[in-house]
Amino acid sequence: MKQGRNEPCLCGSGKKYKRCCQMKEQNAAFENDKKLQERRDEQESWFWLMNNLRKFSLNRKPHIKEYYRTKKLHSEILGSMMKHYDDGKFEQKFDHDYQPQEKRAGLDPAVVYVVESSFDFETEIGAEGFYDVLIYKSAPNANCITEEFIKSNRYRKLEKIEFLQSMLNSKLGLFEMTGTDFNEGFAFLKEVFTGVEYKVTDVGLSGNQNADFYLYTRIITYRGVSFCAGLNFIFSKTDDFIKKHIRYHQKDYNPDSGFLRFSQLYNQYSKFPDKIKIVSNKLK
Repeated sequence: MKQGRNEPCLCGSGKKYKRCCQMKEQNAAFENDKKLQERRDEQESWFWLMNNLRKFSLNRKPHIKEYYRTKKLHSEILGSMMKHYDDGKFEQKFDHDYQPQEKRAGLDPAVVYVVESSFDFETEIGAEGFYDVLIYKSAPNANCITEEFIKSNRYRKLEKIEFLQSMLNSKLGLFEMTGTDFNEGFAFLKEVFTGVEYKVTDVGLSGNQNADFYLYTRIITYRGVSFCAGLNFIFSKTDDFIKKHIRYHQKDYNPDSGFLRFSQLYNQYSKFPDKIKIVSNKLK
């Protein structure tokens, strides 16, 4: 029976329920919540301490130092590319005479497919999506800033020339994490549609013991160092959308329809960016 707040307490004290057992129950619930929060705070403090100790240990390793140096080089080049576009020096063009490969993945080569995406520059994911399409080779019949930098001999330093080629050859795809090397900062990723495996250096991702997700990201390999760059869309493996997406494109995988897959995943992720989070580390 539901006890009314103003009814005599069932314990027989003669007091109203709200002045007797309900108050005790509320106090007990408060104490339980307080203890639970204290345990959570302790766990977070422990994780923060262990994570910082791990980063301190990793940052002293030569291959992690090279990883950070490579990421810094990538950031510098990206900054120049974004400024190049913002200054009005780049126009993306499409070769409308381009002939795709034979009919695959349910796409008729005789039909022009319009792919639509809107990029909200007020959000981090919107800006990243937009610049990714411009900077990297998003479609076989579209030019990109990386190609333009290579053709115009933008850089004289060998490392930057080589890095531009690494950016042009980078792989954007949907990956599942098959394992990690916690102590060395490596994560092992397998591309869902091709089965190609990658060993990437990533301090944050390698600290994740939860692999129940798909990661849509770009992998750049430069002088033996592979790392995730730019976009990071995270989908739970139990998500109905991602399961349908994989089934559809697995029927007849077409490498030329990468921009179609990107648009589908971007459009979905931009609607629900917080649907799944990696709680142990923010992906960088």
